Amino acid sequence: IDEVKKPEKNVPKGIVLSLSIVTILYIVVTLVLTGMVHYTKLNVADAVAFALREVGLDWAASYISIVAILTLITVCISMTYALSRMVYSISRDGLLPKSLSRLTQTSKVPKNATILVGIFAAICAGIFPLASIASFLNICTLAYLIMLALGIIRLRQVEGLPKDGQFKTPLVPLLPILSIIICLSFMFQYSLDTWLAFGVSLVVGILIYFCYGYRHSEAK
Repeated sequence: IDEVKKPEKNVPKGIVLSLSIVTILYIVVTLVLTGMVHYTKLNVADAVAFALREVGLDWAASYISIVAILTLITVCISMTYALSRMVYSISRDGLLPKSLSRLTQTSKVPKNATILVGIFAAICAGIFPLASIASFLNICTLAYLIMLALGIIRLRQVEGLPKDGQFKTPLVPLLPILSIIICLSFMFQYSLDTWLAFGVSLVVGILIYFCYGYRHSEAK
């Protein structure tokens, strides 16, 4: 948000546009794959490469696999950068130690936050399986979306309609309630281990907030 002009308008527009493009691409790829191979055979981790091998295009399948690995590396770097910026923003508001919001003089990068996130990511990658990490991140994201939907409903009750020029969420409270129901339906599909990991992380976050963040928050 710090790097965006008029974030109240451009950030929601960017999110909606990105999700729309990704959804269309997923639909197109799915139609192509089911046209190449029967859908009952596509319950595999590398569906695109598998479908290409099934029709005899081994070279294309190998190319797709290499690109997928490089893409995963790019995504990991991007997510690490985004998480470090999130830690920086939380620290700037006083909910985490101020040392994590310290920027470098030349590039204005939150060095301490980036180092912390990098070390934490490396430890998690070395200890936990990728599938478990993916499930944990998914359930945390779904919980975040539920809180976001609840926040939209509450803000509309307290603040009323947005001002002119600001982004307006349509169909409130119907759309947020529908979002909550869909997110809960996905969350209940995860295993007990994922729920336990989510519960532990939630307790840790609450403890950090009440033991440190609440007393040092600049929003009070």
